Amino acid sequence: MQEAFASAYGQALADGLGEALHNAADPACLDSKKVKSAELRQRGLDLMNKWGTRMLEQSASLIDAKTYESKFAESSGRNATADLTRLEADTDVKRYREIERPIRLTAVLDAVFEQFDRYAASAGIKLAAVSPLAGGNDILLTKDPTEQSEKDLKEFIATHHSPALKQFLKLSEDAADAMTAAVNPDQAEKAGPATFFKGVETDLAEICVR
Repeated sequence: MQEAFASAYGQALADGLGEALHNAADPACLDSKKVKSAELRQRGLDLMNKWGTRMLEQSASLIDAKTYESKFAESSGRNATADLTRLEADTDVKRYREIERPIRLTAVLDAVFEQFDRYAASAGIKLAAVSPLAGGNDILLTKDPTEQSEKDLKEFIATHHSPALKQFLKLSEDAADAMTAAVNPDQAEKAGPATFFKGVETDLAEICVR
């Protein structure tokens, strides 16, 4: 989460959250708790790092590791996991992953803020939505690296045809399919905003947002 928030997009989201917290926090409560308005952005960032990490860990727990390994080996061979790890050391693969990284980090931030906003709304917390899905924040759109990174990836793939990169892309696709197949359907169906953020109201109350 910290790497994601260190990006320009992550910082823009932190700014949006800080503004929302500033508008929602009760001034008298802030005075009584000796919390300065200028601290709210960092407090919000700390909160989202904590709860975002929790969400990622809980999401990962929905995946059955043995099923994943079995499905991956079934589609790509018994050494699929080792092959994928080995290929990550290839020069072209390293560059591909560097270009792709902002897309993954942005997707994580979007998912975390979407679930947080949905939980806040359902719990009756008086806090404006920050997620880009809520719309109305042009700054977020200009900071989102996804479109440019996807364009850069297409150009990179079009000009790099190494066997290692080709194999990595195939194995990555198979691994993603295996991971989807390894998700516990019953648990996934029950998972929702409360699964990940129930209890965040206690932390928000500490900065006078209710």
